[in-house]
Amino acid sequence: MTERLRSSCIFVLSLTLTAALASPVSSQVRGKALYEKLTRSGRDLIKFEGLSRINWTVAGKGYYEFDQEAKGFKRIDALSGEESPLFEEAAILKAYNAVTGKSEEKIPFRRFTYLAGGGKIHFRVGARAFIYDLTLQEILTYVPERETIGVRGRSYGETLSPDLKYRAFTRGYNLYVKDMDERERQMTTDGHDDLRNGFPDWVYPEELGQYEAFWWSPDSRKIAFMQFDEYPVTKYPIVHDVSPEPELELQSYPKAGANNPIVRLFIVDVKSKQITRIQTGMDTNVYLYRGEWSPDGKEFLYRRLNRWQNQIELFTADPETGKVRLILKDTDPCYIDEGVQVMFLGDGNRFLWTSESSGWNEIYLSDLQTGSLEQLTDVKLPVGQILGINESEGWIYFSGYENRGLESHLYRIKLDGTGFMRLTKEPGSHSISLSPQAEFYTDSFSSFDTPRRFTLHRADGSLIRRLGESVVTQELKDLGLIEPEHFTFQSADGRHILDGLLFKPAHFDAGQTYPLIMSVYGGPGAKQVYNRYQMNSRNQALAQLGFLVAQVDHRGISRRGKDFQNLMYLNLGEIELADHVAAVKHITKRPYADGGRVGITGHSYGGYLTCIALLKAPDTFHVGVAGAPVTDWRNYDTIYTERYMRRPQDNPDGYEKGSCMTYAKNLKGHLSIHHGAVDDNVHPGNSIQLLQELLKHNKTFDFMFYPEQRHGIRSRRYGEARVECFIRHLKPDVK
Repeated sequence: MTERLRSSCIFVLSLTLTAALASPVSSQVRGKALYEKLTRSGRDLIKFEGLSRINWTVAGKGYYEFDQEAKGFKRIDALSGEESPLFEEAAILKAYNAVTGKSEEKIPFRRFTYLAGGGKIHFRVGARAFIYDLTLQEILTYVPERETIGVRGRSYGETLSPDLKYRAFTRGYNLYVKDMDERERQMTTDGHDDLRNGFPDWVYPEELGQYEAFWWSPDSRKIAFMQFDEYPVTKYPIVHDVSPEPELELQSYPKAGANNPIVRLFIVDVKSKQITRIQTGMDTNVYLYRGEWSPDGKEFLYRRLNRWQNQIELFTADPETGKVRLILKDTDPCYIDEGVQVMFLGDGNRFLWTSESSGWNEIYLSDLQTGSLEQLTDVKLPVGQILGINESEGWIYFSGYENRGLESHLYRIKLDGTGFMRLTKEPGSHSISLSPQAEFYTDSFSSFDTPRRFTLHRADGSLIRRLGESVVTQELKDLGLIEPEHFTFQSADGRHILDGLLFKPAHFDAGQTYPLIMSVYGGPGAKQVYNRYQMNSRNQALAQLGFLVAQVDHRGISRRGKDFQNLMYLNLGEIELADHVAAVKHITKRPYADGGRVGITGHSYGGYLTCIALLKAPDTFHVGVAGAPVTDWRNYDTIYTERYMRRPQDNPDGYEKGSCMTYAKNLKGHLSIHHGAVDDNVHPGNSIQLLQELLKHNKTFDFMFYPEQRHGIRSRRYGEARVECFIRHLKPDVK
C-alpha cells in the first residue's frame, strides 16, 4: 500500500469530507445499530455475482459446474467459454437406476470425485457410494465404512486403493482392508487406545499437519502406515461435568519437555498380511512424518525432524526389507518449517524441494539417487508454495510474497532456473488455482480498496475473462464507513518497518478522542496485515462502537524471510509484546487516540498475548479480554512450543520470562479471561493457574467458563461479553 500512503492532514481532511457528505441513511445508522448491522449482515452488504470458484476438469482444458436449472453438470471451455454437457447423463442415470431400482430422471448427486485419471467418477447418494466408469458405462455400489472423528473434528473414513478394488480404513486403532464384495481382512491386531495403527494421535495433526496415517502403494499391493505408541505420553484429564455423573476424558497430550509418542513406520502386504517394519532407528526424540510413495512404488519416502526441529532429513525405505537410505539433509540455526515441499517431476526420480537455508524460502531441484541440491530460485521473496509444473514447456509455477509480505503473487521460472517472472500485476492479495496441466489459472484477488474479484488467465498471465466479482451494495455505501488506514511504524528496537491497519468509526471526528483496542494474535509467523479488502470485517464492526481498532505485525512474522522470522526464537512473549507497545505509542501520538484508554483482545496465542500485555506492560494496556490463553509455555504441547523455545530444561530463562505467572503481581487494569471447560488444545489448567497466581496477589479480574466448549468457544455470550467489557471499562462515546 506504499503508493497509497497519505499525510495525516490529508487523511483527516478526507474523513471530514466523508462525514459531511454522508447520506441521510448513514446518519440514522450509528454506533450500536451499525455494529449490529455489520456483525449480523456484513457479508450481505457486498454481493458476489458470478463464479467465486471453479472445479477443473482432469485434462485442465476447462472447468465444470452444476447447473441448478438443468439439474446436471456442464463443462465450460477455458478459452472459448463454450458450454457442453460434462457427462452423458442419460447413461449414468440408466446405470444408477438399474443398480438401485430407482427411477431418477435427474442426476442424484451434486458433487463427485474423478478417479482413474478421469476415467471414472466417485459419488455418494445417501448412505451408499458409487463408482461409475465413464467409458464402459458400468457402475458399482457399496456402503462406505463409518467415519471416525479425530483431532479438530477431522473425519477419518476409508481410502480407495489406486486400482479401485479395495478400501482401507481403521477400526479400534487397527488397519483393515475390504474389497468391493464386502470381504474384510484385518491387517493389524495389536491396536488399542495407546497403540494406534494407521490413526494419528493429537499432536501430529495439530502441529505437523499429519492427518493421514496410512498410504496405498501405486500398485495397490501394499500399505505403508504409521503406528503411534502413546504409552510414554502423559494423560491429561478433561472432565465433562454438566451432569450429576461426570465423564472423565483422558487425553494423551505431550507437554513441552515431556515424552512424545513413539512413532514407528510399517509396510503391510495386502494379500499375505506380512508386515515389514521400516528401520527408522532407535532414537525416540525425533518426528517421523509426511509419508509418501515414490511414483514408481519402489520406495517409500518419509521425513525426519530432530527434537529441536532444526534439522530435517528425507529418507527412502525399501518396502521389501525395510532398509532405509538418507537422500538429503537440511538445517537451520533456529528451527525448520515443517511444511517443506516435495514435488516429483514426470520421470519419477527428480523432485523439487523447498528450503529456507539461504534465509529465504527458495526452490531446489534434487533426485532420489544423489540427493544433491541445485538452487533454481534466488528471488528472496520468499517463495510461498509450488503450485505446479508444466514440463512440456519447462515452467515451474509458484506463489510468493512481496512488500513486507503485504502482497501475494503468482510467479514462474524455468526448470533450469532462468526466465523468472511475476504473472500477477496488481498490488494486493492473489489466491491462485492452477489447472492440472498448468496451462491456465484462476486468480481470486482483492486489495485494500478493491473488493474481491475472480478471473481466468492463460498460464502466461494474460486475461481470458472475468468469472465473478463483488458488488458493493448501495446500502453499504450509504453507511459512510471509513476505509481502514494502512500505516507503518518502527519496531521496538528501531531496526525494522512494521505494518498496521487502523479502523475508525463511520462518524469519526478528529476533534474528539477515542479509546484504542488492539486486536491481536501474535506468535511466530503470525502475520496480521495483508493488502486485501476489509471494509466489512469484524474489526470494522467493532470500531463502530466508538473505538479505534488496530491490528499490527511484529518482528517474527512470516512472509519476510526466515532470518526475520527467527527473531522470535527462544523468547516467546517478549518481542511481539514490545512491538505492540511500540504500535500503541505510535498510534496514540495522534491527538484523537487516547493513550489512557487502551484495550487488547485475542484468542489462543492472542489470549496469551492479551494476558501478558496486561501483566507485563500495565501502563500501556488497561483492559484485556483473553480467550483460551496459554499462560505458561510449559503447559503447551511439545512440537509447537519446542520448535520456538526448545525444551524447558534447555531454555529455563526463556520459559520463565514468557510465563504470565511471572508478572501476575503487576496487574493494574481490568482483565477478563474466557475458557472452554473441555478445551483439549489449550487446557483449562492454563487459566486456572493464572487465576491462582492473581488471587495470591489479591488481584481483581473476570473469569468465564463455558461448559462443554473446546478450543473454539461456540457461544454467543463470548462475543457479547467481550464487547460489553470494552464498553464498560474503556467508555467510548457511543449511541
